[in-house]
Amino acid sequence: MAEQGVSVTCEGGLDLVGTTHTLFRTPGVATKLENYESSIHGGYRRVNGYTKFGSNQPDGTNTNIEGIFHYALGVVACQGSNIYYSTDGNTWTQLNKDTYQAKTGTVSVTQGSATVTGSGTSFTTEFAEGDDIKINNEVFNVLSITNNTSMTVDGNYAATASSQVIKKNGATAAQLASGSTIARTNQSDCKFALYEGESQYGELFIVDGNNKPAHLKIEVASGTYTYYFKEVQRSAPEKSKYATIFSERLIVAGDSDNPQVVSYSTRLKPEDFTGASAGTIDVGDKIVFVKPFRNKLIVFCENSIFQISGLDATATVSGVTKNIGCISGNTVQEIGGDLIFLAPDGLRTIAGTARIDDIELSSISRKIMPLFRDEVMPYLSQIRFASLVVREKSQYRLFYFRSGVASTIQGGVIGTFKISSTGAGVYEWSSTKGIPAKVVHSGVDVNGSEVLYHASEDGYVYSHDSGNDFDGTNISATYKTPDMDYGDAGIRKTLYYVKTSIRSEGTNNNLKIQCRYDFESNAVAQPDEIAIGALQTPSIFGTGTVFGSAIFGGTLYPQQKTTLTGSGFTNNFRIRSTGTASPYTVSGFYVDFIPAGRT
Repeated sequence: MAEQGVSVTCEGGLDLVGTTHTLFRTPGVATKLENYESSIHGGYRRVNGYTKFGSNQPDGTNTNIEGIFHYALGVVACQGSNIYYSTDGNTWTQLNKDTYQAKTGTVSVTQGSATVTGSGTSFTTEFAEGDDIKINNEVFNVLSITNNTSMTVDGNYAATASSQVIKKNGATAAQLASGSTIARTNQSDCKFALYEGESQYGELFIVDGNNKPAHLKIEVASGTYTYYFKEVQRSAPEKSKYATIFSERLIVAGDSDNPQVVSYSTRLKPEDFTGASAGTIDVGDKIVFVKPFRNKLIVFCENSIFQISGLDATATVSGVTKNIGCISGNTVQEIGGDLIFLAPDGLRTIAGTARIDDIELSSISRKIMPLFRDEVMPYLSQIRFASLVVREKSQYRLFYFRSGVASTIQGGVIGTFKISSTGAGVYEWSSTKGIPAKVVHSGVDVNGSEVLYHASEDGYVYSHDSGNDFDGTNISATYKTPDMDYGDAGIRKTLYYVKTSIRSEGTNNNLKIQCRYDFESNAVAQPDEIAIGALQTPSIFGTGTVFGSAIFGGTLYPQQKTTLTGSGFTNNFRIRSTGTASPYTVSGFYVDFIPAGRT
């Protein structure tokens, strides 16, 4: 019979639940897609690696890092009992210190009064409205300055005191180095909330479930850094686990003494929980996370989900669901206009519908449920979840880290959000292996570029999704197709060759392809793995830098032809690479075969 050919486009992502016959109709999906990502440009791309952020650990040891956040011009890392900051990962500055500096003269305050009276003071030259000051261990902000010896603060003093030193928050690097440490005892699974306000880079709040909320601010002028640090007082819950910004307030929840209570600060005063517009809400279930979504505050609990609104008037609470809870707040992210979270039955989304104030739930991980069944659910008590969104790739990444397990087998999943041909939003999934991400963070730097970080248990911060290897270790990636029948599973086919459409982002010669027949039956002779051959990125005219080193005349998605042997009624392909070469994208393939009889 004459030769025939079939083209297959790589699309659909990982499908672990499709039956044999349904997969015949969707040959572009994958039955294994490890250390690949579904590309928004089409095809399956081998993932990037990760590299150390600088050369040093924040505290110089392998103590666990319990939180990381991109802030100001660098990274904030919570390690041990301290909080550190670095712009390059080489030099780290400890931030959790007393940054209040004594100013000229002494002052007196009166219980129940907001007036500060000075003696020998210089209020008009040393202070400004909004400054954070401390007198007799009470902290307020300057509301107005009358003259050098009289000012008003934004709250009433709890105790009368005279001849007191007045201190202003803000320390230079030298002053910070000599400041006394404010220990952050037993920091664990730190959460961050950035209140943008009017300061240069916003104000960063940090909670960990064991300490008072930390309040951090950094300002930079002409290369000179000024650091501000304190622990939030003014009736703030002292052991909050979760924090966010909503309705121009700091929201905290998960205090071990009141795990079902949401507390919110005074409007426009995130460090003040005493004002008339501050308050608390009891939702009646143990809270595991809080997250703003459109004009609502979504409260994720162990067995239910609620939404809160109306903090500027009368706060209202309504149920989203009382039948589904969230396994871990570390899985909650916003992407594609939805909130994703891990429920007991897999990953779900909370979506705002076309109807005003309506919310709907949907499941998005059905195709990879066997992965959760085998790799996640049996180990829930041992797992520390971490998730982030890679906005440039429309990706949700979830990692399930297990302490004491080798880095090479730490797992995760990647979901790429795409718009289908019918206009519906869909997720195409793949898996990761070898990325030990215990804590992660994605943010945007001052230039508007996306920055991604993660940390494990070795005390280092890593630049996530960066480089061509896993911090010097080979990246092993495998893509496996379902068995394909080319329209008729009853006809034996002798395969002649396959042309694989692969675009490399650099030189890559470690790709191999293997053809397996009849569901990899032992009764059928199975061919060996074959090297695909060297791949190089074709150059675009005008982009070369060294004469004679560029390759012109190539296509962006060249087809690599591989001669095949053997025959069968069905077959699958496996493409595999191991090494430190550049990423590449497999966009599809063409299979040439000769049909035989029905034997």
